[in-house]
Parts: sequence; structure tokens; C-alpha cells
Amino acid sequence: MDPMIKFIFCKGEGENTLVAAGTHYRSGAHKNYEITGKWSPPSEDGRIPVELKIVYATTWFDIELTGVFDLEENSLRGTMLIPTDGATGEFVFKRDPEFVRFYPAPSVIDASKRWEFATTSILDRVRRNAWSPTYILKRIKDGKRYMELSLRLKDYGRDLTTDEVAEFLALFPVLYEADTRFYASLINIDLSRIPIL
Repeated sequence: MDPMIKFIFCKGEGENTLVAAGTHYRSGAHKNYEITGKWSPPSEDGRIPVELKIVYATTWFDIELTGVFDLEENSLRGTMLIPTDGATGEFVFKRDPEFVRFYPAPSVIDASKRWEFATTSILDRVRRNAWSPTYILKRIKDGKRYMELSLRLKDYGRDLTTDEVAEFLALFPVLYEADTRFYASLINIDLSRIPIL
């Protein structure tokens, strides 16, 4: 998944300043922007105070961000302000945008929200992994190997080696029950084609 904001860092003029330019993840007239900011020395708890300002190239809301960078969590959290209309909110920047989109606002975090975040994140990961091209190709490869070993096992006169038996047994927990029934029907079709002497 693409991050919501992509940018390239360039060092700012001062020692603790930065300038970055980039493109918003949505297309449109407001997609180009520049980020300027500064950070202070770490506090006693190791967190680094950060102030950022996002200025869009065209008429779009500029955003001011004030927060802290937590080295242990590898995240930047804080509050945001849109000066033109006084709107405020919270933000969280993390290196793993996959799960951050499900993360609740810091002010509403409680046990039920943490549980909801965990279940939603895991369910999303499982769904994506279940239908990823890599996963589908692996399932097809395992199914073909299961059929090949089954046919050799059932075709009398051709025994499996010890390694092949171990591989065959290892395929059982990998394949879904529906898959094994499907492959069993294909195996029966192939077996019916073998001439009996």
C-alpha cells in the first residue's frame, strides 16, 4: 500500500531544520507541496519535539503539525492545525502505513479500541495474504505436487522415496479440505486413463 504522503528529504539551512518537497497521494491541483520544519534536542524520556508546516503549491489548506518523535516506537505523533479555519486534529506518522490506517486517534485509545485495531489489522493482513499472487502461486504449486505424488503412490509399481513420503505428508496441513477434494477428483480422472494390464 502506498503511503498517504510521499516526500524526499533535503537538509534545511539550520542544524535542526529540514525542507522536503513531494506529492500528495491523491491527484489534483493541490498535489504538490513543501514541508518545512525544525526539531529540538531530545527530552529526558528520549522523545524529540518536532514542528512541521505543510504548504501546498496551489490554493489548498496549509497545515501546521506539532508533535514528538518517539525513537522506541519509531513514530511521530501530535496535533495538527489548519490556520485558515482553525480546524484541529491529531496525527500519527509511522513507517508501516499498512496498519496505521486502522490506528485510533490517541485521545480515544482504550482497551476496546486497541482490540478493534488488532483484529482489524490482522484480518486485513490475512485477507491480503490469502489472495496475493505469491500465495496463489504457492497453492497451485503445492496442489500440483500433491497430485503428482498421489498419482505415483496410487499407480502400482512406482513407490515414493522416504523424502517424497515426508514431502507428501507435509502437504496435508498446507492444503485446504476443498482443495484436496478437488485434486482427488482430478487424480481419479487421471487414474481412469491408466491402462490396467
